[in-house]
Amino acid sequence: MKLIGLVLLLFSCTQEIKKGTSISEHVDNLIYGDPIRIEISKNNKISMEISSDTLYQKNNGHTILYGSVYVDLFNDDGMKTSELHSDSAIVYMNSDSLKAIGDVFIHSTKGLKLFSDEIVLFNDRKLVKSEKDVIFTSSSNDTLYGKGFWSNFDMTKSQIIKPKGTISQEK
Repeated sequence: MKLIGLVLLLFSCTQEIKKGTSISEHVDNLIYGDPIRIEISKNNKISMEISSDTLYQKNNGHTILYGSVYVDLFNDDGMKTSELHSDSAIVYMNSDSLKAIGDVFIHSTKGLKLFSDEIVLFNDRKLVKSEKDVIFTSSSNDTLYGKGFWSNFDMTKSQIIKPKGTISQEK
C-alpha cells in the first residue's frame, strides 16, 4: 500500500514544462530549465543571448535568473563580441538591460577580461557599466584595478572611473 501511495505521489508531483510556453502558465512564475534561454534584440538584431538554470518572473515585470548565468554579447552586425558569466542576473523588461550579480566575469573575443561583483549591460547603447570594484586585464595580461567601469560590449573602448594601485619601476 505504501509503495502504491509513493508511486502516485511521484506521478502527481511531476510537471512537464513545454518549450516556448509563457511564464504565466507556471506555478509561482518559476521555471527550471536545461537551460532557460532568453534573447534580447535591438532593431531585429540579437544583442544578448542569455541562458540560466532557473528563471523567476517578479510581479513588477522584471525577470530574475540564477544558477550559472551565461550571456553572449553581440555587436550591431550580429557578431559575438564577448561573453559574461555570473551567479545571478536581473533582466529589466522596460529597457532590456541586464544586471549581473555575484562573481561576474566578462571575456571579450579580443582577449580583454573584466571581473566585478556587479555589472549592468545596457542593450540600447551596448554598454557595460559597473559602480563596484573591478579588475580589468588586457590581452597582454596587464592588470588594472579600480572602482567604476564603462565600456562598449567588446571592451575595446573602456574606462576605469577611479583607478587605484601603484606601479613600480625597476632601476
